[in-house]
Amino acid sequence: MKVNQKTHRIEPIESLTEIHRFLPELQREVSLTFYSLTNVGSSDVTPANWVEIAEKINEIYDEYEGFVVVHGSNTLSYTAAALSFALQGLSKPVVLTGALHPINDIAGDGRMNLIYAIRTAQQDIAEVCVVFGPRVLRGNRVKKVDQSLFKTFDTLTMPALAEFNLGIHLHPDRFVRRKRTLKCIPSFDPQIRIITIFPGIFDSKCLDAMLKSEPHGIVLRTYGPGMLPESLFDWLREVTKANIPIVTTSQAVRGQVDLQRYRRQLTLERLGVMSGSNMTFECAATKLMWTITQAKNMGRLRDIIEKNLVGEFDETRR
Repeated sequence: MKVNQKTHRIEPIESLTEIHRFLPELQREVSLTFYSLTNVGSSDVTPANWVEIAEKINEIYDEYEGFVVVHGSNTLSYTAAALSFALQGLSKPVVLTGALHPINDIAGDGRMNLIYAIRTAQQDIAEVCVVFGPRVLRGNRVKKVDQSLFKTFDTLTMPALAEFNLGIHLHPDRFVRRKRTLKCIPSFDPQIRIITIFPGIFDSKCLDAMLKSEPHGIVLRTYGPGMLPESLFDWLREVTKANIPIVTTSQAVRGQVDLQRYRRQLTLERLGVMSGSNMTFECAATKLMWTITQAKNMGRLRDIIEKNLVGEFDETRR
């Protein structure tokens, strides 16, 4: 985005010429091609936009060595997670970036973030990642943690994939470039619900109304390792009878769901509740949207949800 010097309004960047005008040095460092997709505020992003981005990358995949997606910060963590499932088998990086300030604000973060993102797209990385400042983060692990220029996004359950300093330090746990076959599967079912558990949540009218809305899936944000009040068990049985998948995540920022740790959690597993392990709720939501379109039955859906597909959770901690 940029500030229009005449109207002082914030507007989208529409061409590569504008990027070169703000960052003339880039022309000497790398060859860029600019594609303009739907220009919407990030608060208005929908799964249809994720599909559009994934399909465009798939269309031009063989022509470039890396891709940079400029995106608003409010829903960037959802888009990054969604693209990681829609674009599997990457052999080159897909880098999402954005800014809290316009690119022509000389004191802002727009130019710096774009430069780091373009340089990341040239590195030995082969996954969907997010760059805000000098840190490269796994896309399906990021959370927006602050409205700050210095640490807008973070991955609270793993270190950065790379960090720029005087040079660049690449973390060994990243996916690296090698020959793979890209599988573009950009299909999402947005008819899910996210429920955050809180003391006193049980309200049969509210929960029954949610069930009557016929959601295709539910993400439960539970306490600690996957705990929730027994008063919800009867409702969960009704959800299971309706053949609606339920995925649990932890409200703790570094929480890990373990449905086999306590007797109460074993009951949840018997009720058909699926573990979201230590996925963020943004990742769990987009993975559930994606998985619903891929699975023909509940058993297959569970297998996909509880399988680490693209580094979205820690396998060793399950």
